[in-house]
Amino acid sequence: MKKFLAIICGLLLIGAAANAQSGLFSLGVKGGMGLSDYKLGDNLGNTLSTDQKASWHVGAMFRTNIPVLPIYVQAEALYSQVGGTVNFNDPLNPQGSFSNDITVNRLDIPLLVGLKFGLLGINGRVYGGGVAQTTLSDNFSDISNDIKVENFVWGYQAGVGVDIKKLTIDVKYEGGSDLITEQTGAPSIKSSQWLLSLGWFFGSND
Repeated sequence: MKKFLAIICGLLLIGAAANAQSGLFSLGVKGGMGLSDYKLGDNLGNTLSTDQKASWHVGAMFRTNIPVLPIYVQAEALYSQVGGTVNFNDPLNPQGSFSNDITVNRLDIPLLVGLKFGLLGINGRVYGGGVAQTTLSDNFSDISNDIKVENFVWGYQAGVGVDIKKLTIDVKYEGGSDLITEQTGAPSIKSSQWLLSLGWFFGSND
């Protein structure tokens, strides 16, 4: 699956680069920071308390505008590092209490549809869509050797943004699906994060 996604990303970016000069696509780069979190729950409905952790992402994006309509479609390929801090306090057994930092490196591929509005080179935007996520590495084994995460899951994103000429600024929320959906009786692990991104288009994105 990882090789498949890497090939798809490469083909999409090559295609975007080849068409950027024709005006069909605008190719750009983006990066940013965020606050991420992982919620861990057991099969009895209990949830371990978690704290947010700083995240970051960097990668490429391309956008195509729908002719006549104020609608655009944007795809991104981002290398992301996300995580959270899991805290477990056992009042009956203090030695069984623990606090672990979760760090996950993954490839995110958001596929977004948005509506834009504005004038004089400044456009406001609202958008949403799905995001394909594949885990490249993680340290869930620090919590339990029994945790085996899915390599590929889907999540969702929704946000607002503004374009100033070739500069693009985004604020969005991302939610993830259960990372271990196929393991009967296993705990649930779901990710979420808030993201702030800055990007730059090499061609016009009007």
